[in-house]
Amino acid sequence: MFPRLSLHEITTLAVLVVATLITPLLRAESTTRPNVLLILTDDQGWGDLGTHDNPIVSTPTLDRLADESVRLNRFYVSPVCAPTRAALLTGRYPERTGVAGVTGRREVMRAAETTLAERFRDAGYATGCFGKWHNGAQMPLHPNGQGFDEFFGFCGGHFNLYDDPILERNGIPVRTKGYITDVLTDAAIEFLKTPRDQPFFCYVPYNAPHGPFQVRQDLFDKYDTGEISEKTAAVYAMVENIDDNVARLLSTLEQSGKTNDTIVLFLTDNGPNGKRFNGGMRGAKGSVHEGGCRVPCFIRWPEMIQPRTIQQITGHIDLLPTLAQWCDVPLDDSAKLDGKSLVTLIRDGVDPTLADRSILTYRPNQLHLEKFGKAAVRTNQYRLTIEKGKAALFDMIADPEQKNDIADRYPETTERLRSEIEGYVDSITDSITSPRHVPVTKQRPTFIPSVDAQLAGNPGFADGISWAHSWVDNWTAATDEVAWPVDIAQSGRYQITLHYVCDAKDVTVAASIADQEISSTLRRFKSESVVRPDRDSQATPRRMLFFAQQSLGMVNLDAGKATLQLSRQSDGPMIELGGVTITSADVPAKEQFHLFLLAGQSNMAGRGKVTPADRVPDPKILMLDREGNWVPASDPLHFDKSIAGVGLGRSFARHYAAQHPDITVGLVPCAVGGSPIAAWAPGGFHRQTKTHPYDDALARIQTAMASGTFKGILWHQGESDSKPGLAEAYKANLIDVFDRFRSHVGQKTPIIIGGLAQRDTPKWTEHRKRVDQAHREVAAELPGSAFVESTGLTLKSDNVHFDRESLLEFGRRYAEAFAEIREEK
Repeated sequence: MFPRLSLHEITTLAVLVVATLITPLLRAESTTRPNVLLILTDDQGWGDLGTHDNPIVSTPTLDRLADESVRLNRFYVSPVCAPTRAALLTGRYPERTGVAGVTGRREVMRAAETTLAERFRDAGYATGCFGKWHNGAQMPLHPNGQGFDEFFGFCGGHFNLYDDPILERNGIPVRTKGYITDVLTDAAIEFLKTPRDQPFFCYVPYNAPHGPFQVRQDLFDKYDTGEISEKTAAVYAMVENIDDNVARLLSTLEQSGKTNDTIVLFLTDNGPNGKRFNGGMRGAKGSVHEGGCRVPCFIRWPEMIQPRTIQQITGHIDLLPTLAQWCDVPLDDSAKLDGKSLVTLIRDGVDPTLADRSILTYRPNQLHLEKFGKAAVRTNQYRLTIEKGKAALFDMIADPEQKNDIADRYPETTERLRSEIEGYVDSITDSITSPRHVPVTKQRPTFIPSVDAQLAGNPGFADGISWAHSWVDNWTAATDEVAWPVDIAQSGRYQITLHYVCDAKDVTVAASIADQEISSTLRRFKSESVVRPDRDSQATPRRMLFFAQQSLGMVNLDAGKATLQLSRQSDGPMIELGGVTITSADVPAKEQFHLFLLAGQSNMAGRGKVTPADRVPDPKILMLDREGNWVPASDPLHFDKSIAGVGLGRSFARHYAAQHPDITVGLVPCAVGGSPIAAWAPGGFHRQTKTHPYDDALARIQTAMASGTFKGILWHQGESDSKPGLAEAYKANLIDVFDRFRSHVGQKTPIIIGGLAQRDTPKWTEHRKRVDQAHREVAAELPGSAFVESTGLTLKSDNVHFDRESLLEFGRRYAEAFAEIREEK
């Protein structure tokens, strides 16, 4: 029935069959979705590159990237930072997203907008943002709420200190070491190197060369020759540093073998932040003329696109649809995009369907958003601008420097383009003038800066500056008001914390919201402002100020919009206000509220240095404060002495909470620095603090038990008893302490005992050895108990107290030991 095949024919057929089976696999491999590395710089103009014939600045990496890329030579963004970022992230003109400026909440992009990161994340990409966000700080406006799995950087419009900056990682402050652009690059490289099975979308929005003009001395000296201003010298030095860091990013891709399958984009967010070389274009940052909006844009994808220069106009709104098409990321119809896909244009060098397009630029009136500000329309041939109500038309081919207004010669073109921008402005006026309430959620503490406040009476903004890092000053009278419109996402109990400076006693501040009022007398706190550094000696000095934090109390709020208003109860010394923090403080049902007693001496109370990260409360961890109220936990937890600092309690609670996501942890801090074991008996008195450690702890235990269920006792003590006449009785006394505690919190309540600091172990006295051994024996003998080694932990310079990092590690070890006890049960 079938013809006999020769050996050659059989072999050929086999090869064809195998090829048929393998080809789809190879095709799938070749069409694996690319990675994306999107690099954005801040206030770097078109002319701040060697490849654009700047005779001074050194940018060898970016020049080489330009040569390897498609250059979009007529690429347009918005005149200032935040609008460009919103347009880039959404593919929509910024005003449609609610963004109308750079401060006063005009920079905030609505949470309902769908960003590049959200689209890529939903399509299976790992997403990370490393740098300046500037489109909203509170959840869900924060990068983590807008699609980025990882965020490292800052959310404001600019930053004060570029050396050793305190940045944030996913909402938690991080003290860093190094120059800010280098530090951000380090974090981005860590993300790029992370092993994963999915492609990545990595957004690196550097904040340089935006002011303040801080940069390494040797780089500044290289450009500060007297031929250009100090400001320009600093900018060029910052740009060179950016170039070095872009080289590090590209090298990381090369070393990991990802160059060919990674789309790399480089662009800047507006024209130059000052008068300097800009290719002869008219205008700079803030201008609706060519020099304020035309910036470099290079796109490299070695596997798919050939280097070329494209002269057709393109813009920030085009990158989302272009990347989505390349990366097979779905675009739904829920939001109308203004941008156009550039895939055909980049592939062919020309796209006839884009020949008649126009790109709009609007700069709203910052004092009266309902009034027309200034605007421009750019076509492939013309730029029409409207400033102070007057339209001007320029032929950008014949007159790239915009020297000749030809509006009178081409009235029809002028009117057509003017009508286009006016129609757009009419369509977005409601979007940018609608109320801008601050969202308050339970996900994270909500910090609201004072520069977002509405002021009445004497208060103003320090140095007359009402943007990032400024603060309210001259708050002196009882009739003064500071207020914010807020939108509470979920009903619940919330704590309101004030960030302030007040060098006086007996100043009482009240907060009112939703028919509730709370108040507190501020602790005296003096802080001298300092002038931030700047290489530009002609720059107007900017001051910086450090603020104390104090809770004003708790309020119960219903979901919905409200106004938070601050006032003082009497006239008096000035309060300087940095802002407020609103934190969820819900006390859950008793069975969902797991309590832990923190008892012992100073190493339990904690003497670690408190950092900004330690002051950020966690809504899933509450603490019983001095007055017996449940409040969001932050360090220092203890109040035994004024030197109380970071202890091991919150570290333990964080690890426990991570293992039990459906519960809230309640910490009951009772440790007293220097207290001997005798003070932990009924009636025991500690002379140094004039307290009764055991009696006080018992009262706090009884208060706590009304709300939750004790799950553990954490103990660290013994130094005071490592002496003759005390060490011998220590073990028996310790067993008595635990028996008494368990008689109140439950006989089976687990006990975790930490080892003494292991400094100079060979020199330990017999008494210290005896106490340490007692800890080990009690942990072994008492059911449901565990001993935690202090091996490897380090002490502060006082050679007595564990340092902060060691206490955090100790807390982790306590949590690990606790988990093992629970498993044994």
